Amino acid sequence: MKKARPTIRRSDSKSGARHTPQRTCAACRKSLDQGFLVRYVLSPQGNIVVDYRKKLPGRGVYTCLDFACLEMAVKKGQLARALRLGGTFSADALWRELCGQIRSRAFSLLGMARKAGQIVSGTQQVLCELQAGRDIALLVLAEDLSLAMAAKVQNAANRNAVPCFVFSAKDQIGHLLGKSERGVVAFRSGPLAGAIREELERLKKFAGEFNG
Repeated sequence: MKKARPTIRRSDSKSGARHTPQRTCAACRKSLDQGFLVRYVLSPQGNIVVDYRKKLPGRGVYTCLDFACLEMAVKKGQLARALRLGGTFSADALWRELCGQIRSRAFSLLGMARKAGQIVSGTQQVLCELQAGRDIALLVLAEDLSLAMAAKVQNAANRNAVPCFVFSAKDQIGHLLGKSERGVVAFRSGPLAGAIREELERLKKFAGEFNG
């Protein structure tokens, strides 16, 4: 019996856009672009793992990027059947693993933006950029930034219609940037800023879904 080919979204040939592979959510059965789904595979040890970047080898199964679909796929055994997996596993654990991989991706993009010279770090430096009306796409505020300083930066960002995201701790951000603690990072407009914004928006949404 031949395997069914994955659905392909065919774009207008005149536009020059690439064909986008689609997959089906194991829970709700919607067919979506791969970018809107999470892939799961079996590790060499026989455990189900999240393949957020969709690069791991082996047979994969997909769910939508929301906790409800993952939980349904686990409870109804759809993930286990698709991967031919015996035993039990936790939707909560897989969701935490997914959030961890998103955080890792955001850290990677932060490092790439630093190397590309697309960031400004440090509270005063960022405030100066905002006051000068520089082309800033978004700000990252450390989780342990003081409330007073966070409010000051957010007010300045609001005046410039610049979105703010709370992410990681000052020492972790500083270490990644090769500096001491950093509580505020500004991203200049560009593809890297767009990519990290997508990851931070997902992380914020997913954390909210998981916590209720």
